Amino acid sequence: MSAPYRDEFRTVNGCRLHFQDWGDLDAPVLLMVHGLSQQSHTFDAVAERLQARFRCIALDVRGRGESDWADPKTYNHRTYMDDILGLMQALDVPRWHYMGTSMGGQIAMMAAAKRPGVFTSVVFNDIGPELDPRGGARITQYMQTVPASFPDFDAALDWAIAQYPWLQGVPRDAVAGSVRWAVREADDGTWRFRFDPAIIQNAPADPAMLKKAAAIMWQGLEALRGPVLLVRGVDTDVLHADTAARMAQVQPRLTQVDVPGIGHAPTLAEPVVLEALDTFYA
Repeated sequence: MSAPYRDEFRTVNGCRLHFQDWGDLDAPVLLMVHGLSQQSHTFDAVAERLQARFRCIALDVRGRGESDWADPKTYNHRTYMDDILGLMQALDVPRWHYMGTSMGGQIAMMAAAKRPGVFTSVVFNDIGPELDPRGGARITQYMQTVPASFPDFDAALDWAIAQYPWLQGVPRDAVAGSVRWAVREADDGTWRFRFDPAIIQNAPADPAMLKKAAAIMWQGLEALRGPVLLVRGVDTDVLHADTAARMAQVQPRLTQVDVPGIGHAPTLAEPVVLEALDTFYA
């Protein structure tokens, strides 16, 4: 018998946020937060595996998925941090486990700099306090060149596969299952991504601001008091090996698992990651 599943909404900081909620309400909470242009369904496979152990809450960050679009000025890590803290307060969850992919991991580091005690454990998926410049440039270009629409779903699927070479070895039906959640059909029959195009407009570009944000995230990583797992794609262009090594020095509770043949970012459903998660949460 499968664990209970709920599709929920809460208004936090003036924005109506959507989240998926798996598992028993009295189980320890595992909050899952996605990357820059993703949405909560990127965690479906891993949540289905972990829902017997945790109450898995996968959030659509404001401006993504089924959450409302907001004032573009609020599309920043500080607001996202306030959103997750506000959501957990609204759900009356004082402490929780956390799993963050890319941007989702950075949000946790910023929150930990402010309130490290709320995290029981943290999984960082292919992200650190500093971005490899190669990946930062690629992501910026990607976000700025996303087509406004696609004539049909197959065209959206073809475009997504072209962006990530390692998907070319995955069965098309499997890729389509995840891409379908990332796009929606518009009234005119075209297909569009489920994120607000404005999320890239407020992406910090000033070197001084980026340096300041990185310093805060390094502080947050060091402040974490529970176990930490770092998942890194061997072929990533976002989390440099030197940054990962420094993360282990700064945070002695950190263990790392490398995912061969994968860039940015692992799905967390790879066998090597599932095995690492089973050990991490044992």
